[in-house]
Amino acid sequence: MAGEEGIRLSLAGAQDKIAVHVAEGKISVPLNGAPSTHILKPAIAHFEGVVFNEARCMKLATAIGLSAAGVATGNTDGIDYLLVERYDRKITGDTVKRLHQEDFCQALAIPSEIKYQSEGGPSLKDCFALVRQVSSAPVLDLQRLLDAVIFNYLVGNNDAHGKNFSFIYDHEAKTARLAPLYDIVCTAWYPELSKKMAMKIGGEYNCNMVLPRHFEKLAAEAGLAKPLVRRRVPELAEAVMTGLEKAAIEHPVFLITAHL
Repeated sequence: MAGEEGIRLSLAGAQDKIAVHVAEGKISVPLNGAPSTHILKPAIAHFEGVVFNEARCMKLATAIGLSAAGVATGNTDGIDYLLVERYDRKITGDTVKRLHQEDFCQALAIPSEIKYQSEGGPSLKDCFALVRQVSSAPVLDLQRLLDAVIFNYLVGNNDAHGKNFSFIYDHEAKTARLAPLYDIVCTAWYPELSKKMAMKIGGEYNCNMVLPRHFEKLAAEAGLAKPLVRRRVPELAEAVMTGLEKAAIEHPVFLITAHL
């Protein structure tokens, strides 16, 4: 079990992930080292509706202008699944080329087993410092990381740990950029999952206890301007409320609401 306090969604074996190739609407399993184009994530029986939960969170991020991996839902033999476009691929015609990806734990030489801050994993301060050090466009990627942190908070994704943020290295272009958002789930929807955030916001772990002063403290820790952070939180909150209709997914089990 990953996480010592409460239950986390990212438990070992909680959700199978299959690398697949999608072309002309057909899904196949790549063989003999052929590159995949998507990740297929089937439903989790004990987290009902999680496929549609993640799909809506991801589509909501795109709807409000954040960079996020493309997703689509499907069903085969009565099993729901999520198809996630691989952002670490460059596709030209029929050619699929792999791009190098490195998550923040890897970049900080932190073992994946301690990806949560409370167990020795990266803090948000560490993450912002890493972007300044690695990114080819730090000003843009610092803004994108800030937006990602705020968005995860607003949609109740308490499982945004160090392995859920990555860099993409394009060696031909000689660039290193923050990867699009991925693995965003409203974990707050499930009462059995921990309300403790994977990384503190301004010294606070409990998602229900975060106040404006905690975002101001985050700004100070991350070396960001406090007025920028104070302004960006309500801006994204309003965008989320407006974008919910654009990212609507019909499913009888659940409806995402934002922490506003």
